[in-house]
Amino acid sequence: MSQARFLVIDTETTGTNPLEDTIVEVSAMWVVGHEITPAFSSLVNPQRPIPPQSSGVHHITDQMVKDAPTLDKLLPDLHALTDQAHVLVAHNAAFDRSFLPDFRPPWLCTYRLARHLWPDAPDHKNQTLRYWLGLELEADAHSAIGDTLVTAHVLLRLLQTYREQGYRATIKTWIDYANSPIHVTNMPFGKYVGVPISDVPMDYLQWMLKNMHDMDSDLRGSVEKTIEQRLQPI
Repeated sequence: MSQARFLVIDTETTGTNPLEDTIVEVSAMWVVGHEITPAFSSLVNPQRPIPPQSSGVHHITDQMVKDAPTLDKLLPDLHALTDQAHVLVAHNAAFDRSFLPDFRPPWLCTYRLARHLWPDAPDHKNQTLRYWLGLELEADAHSAIGDTLVTAHVLLRLLQTYREQGYRATIKTWIDYANSPIHVTNMPFGKYVGVPISDVPMDYLQWMLKNMHDMDSDLRGSVEKTIEQRLQPI
């Protein structure tokens, strides 16, 4: 792990639907050992207008990207870069991965790792973790280059915590751990928000399973386990 080449990637987009939206900025940073170095950064011409609500998040406008290269022009450089990596890293990797083509290395999600290792964090957003961990960084929030810098530092702290908790850190075990089910202890929304799932009425939990078809897989698993435990004979 000390010589593993982690490539941290972040994208900013025109929206959240990979079937309709596209990238307006992409950035990458190397993490090797304890060294963090810039690897790639570019605005991207999405070849469509950027919605104002999206500009309100990342502050990238149509004027800023009108002369930028399109994603297809950047892909050869991105493929060459990712081919040098052992692992691709992103905070909420499922999102960034959905906007990028299939690259060779496996992906590691720092958002899922943070939920596993830091359940007591106020929340697990990138910028929240930045201040919760006391990271003193010159990084603009919601810019691709700023977010990659924060994620790179979060990655190093996660690896430190992982080792301190007695886990054996290899690339495979780390990825498997990140992808393993996360036990959700408190209700994240609804009429019982903040209440321990173990204290939520059974009929409400059963209603959730029956009606909430887009429920987060980790929450669904935690609800199913709670119901199963309650139905066990005493």
